[in-house]
Amino acid sequence: MSFRAYLESHYVAACNLQRGISRDPLMIAMLRDGPADASLVKSWMRDYGLFQGITGQRRDAIVNRFLAFARSHARASHVSNDVIKDLYAELFTALYREVARSWMSATSKLLWCLYPDDIVIYDAFVHRTLVVMQCIDADISGFPRIGAAPSIKKKADIAPATAHYMTYQAMVRKLHSVHARALADLRLRNNELYPYDIRIVDKLLWMIGDSKRAY
Repeated sequence: MSFRAYLESHYVAACNLQRGISRDPLMIAMLRDGPADASLVKSWMRDYGLFQGITGQRRDAIVNRFLAFARSHARASHVSNDVIKDLYAELFTALYREVARSWMSATSKLLWCLYPDDIVIYDAFVHRTLVVMQCIDADISGFPRIGAAPSIKKKADIAPATAHYMTYQAMVRKLHSVHARALADLRLRNNELYPYDIRIVDKLLWMIGDSKRAY
């Protein structure tokens, strides 16, 4: 089955999954319109499992660090690759200063709440899918081999992690671009209200990479 065929047959399921995440629109609206709500950010990060191994005041420090980052960046309807790279590296570094660990997925998730039309969320299931699809899908076969995510043992590792993420997100955005017309047609046909097509593509790739999900 091609990705286009999978998209068409699983589009409704992907949209249903996304609409079922109730706190996402609350986060997006709060970060766009204010006022800052640390308790919402904290509960949203907990729901996504971004605090594993982190407790107490360190969670509060991470939330406050993210809100400070959000306040320092004006919203834009669309952001370029160069801007995405800079934002990703900056936020990753800010989070790392609070807790020295890998923030690859968390950085992308938090950035998506700020720029939901453009940012691709980093996820192990999606990565698994891209590694395989790159060998068989002409739309992304020309990208450099994505390989394994770099380990984060020191601050200097953030740069290669950012480069890895940029390859990852470029592949997902390419699939989004290639299938934009099909996504628009499916949205119209199904009267779909979920607004972020980039997340639908991301969710479809996630579904393919989830080995526990029925094909």
